[in-house]
Amino acid sequence: MAKHSSYLFFLLTLSSAILSGCTTKPSNDSPTVIIQQSVVQRTTQLTKINQWYLRGKIAFIEQQKDQTSKRESATIAWRVNENNQTQELNLTSYLGINVLHLASEHNNHLIKVDGKEYRANNLPQLVHSLTGLTLPTKALTFWLKGLPYQASDQVKFSPKTQLPVSLTSLFDNIQWQVDYNKYQVFDGVQMATQFTIKKDGLLIKIAIKKWSLTY
Repeated sequence: MAKHSSYLFFLLTLSSAILSGCTTKPSNDSPTVIIQQSVVQRTTQLTKINQWYLRGKIAFIEQQKDQTSKRESATIAWRVNENNQTQELNLTSYLGINVLHLASEHNNHLIKVDGKEYRANNLPQLVHSLTGLTLPTKALTFWLKGLPYQASDQVKFSPKTQLPVSLTSLFDNIQWQVDYNKYQVFDGVQMATQFTIKKDGLLIKIAIKKWSLTY
């Protein structure tokens, strides 16, 4: 219920933001209204997608205290079912070695690393303790679709394509910046295929080769 309330608040805020710059009431076929309708329509469409799968590449670039950079790269395969609150995520090295396998059901998370199993309720903390990687999976399920994680998130849209170009979000009391590059149609929906996700000292790059979307 909270999830749908956030979407509703976001849509109302979005409509107000688009119309706030108008000094006169726009007609139904004015550019402002057309952009507004396009953005709201796509956002509403994406909120109805409750099962999805993606495959691509992910890289973590972290600034170290000695000013050097640490880089970790992997292929990513991620399947999410929002109906039954399950997910399965695999990170694999370019040599085909499984770096991390995650299986979640509700708030119970199982991670397999180096043949050992670990369980916890705090997923970001567990991932970081095992791998040293910062992976905000809960927020990413929203960000990758161009949707706000919090109602207070700010999304900027291209006036030309009406697609998200950037998103500023607060997750775990830290501000994150998500930038979207390149879009491709998958299952009838324009989905971003290149992302840069930043917070202080960390840059995550994601390139998606395939989206599979189910309503």
